[in-house]
Formats: sequence, C-alpha cells, structure tokens
Amino acid sequence: APAKAPTAEYGAYILRYQDCMLCHGEDLRGGDPNGLGPVGPSLAMVKGWTLEQFSTTLRTGVDPNGHELDNAKMPWRSVGRMDDDELAAVYAYILDVHNK
Repeated sequence: APAKAPTAEYGAYILRYQDCMLCHGEDLRGGDPNGLGPVGPSLAMVKGWTLEQFSTTLRTGVDPNGHELDNAKMPWRSVGRMDDDELAAVYAYILDVHNK
C-alpha cells in the first residue's frame, strides 16, 4: 500500500480495496462494460463538488443537490466512516481520473 496521505495514489488504493470500481467501472465513468456486475453511475459529477461537499455526501448520504443515496446500492454508511485523509485521497483520485 502507498503511504497514507490525501493523495490520488492513496485514493486509488482505497478505491480498489473498497471494490468501488466493481460498480463505478475501472475508469470511474460508470457501469460494467461487460454487463456482468452492478452498474453504478459515473463519478464525473464529483468534479463540480468541493472536498467538503464530497465528504459530507459520503457521511450523510445526501449529495449537494439534495439527492439521497440508497445505502443498499451505494454503501455510504460504511464508506463515510473513512477519516478526513482517506476521503480527501479518494476525492483527489476521482478528480485526477476525470481531469485526464
């Protein structure tokens, strides 16, 4: 594992062991291209959020637009238990992927 820090590299590590890419895709652009697994949305919308909005969404289950996440489909309750550095790392990785 990379050193724990609010970096995109550490965020990539977290997303892999949390299995986020199973639903959101290897490139976090949504879905399973093979149609074999669950289909999650693209995480490109996070580009328009601040780190605080991202962290709040994963800790409360409500995004900045007031949309409530379904914990059965997106396990925000467990993901929201990550500490500030871990959430910042995930946020950094998502921004990195979607800015390429």
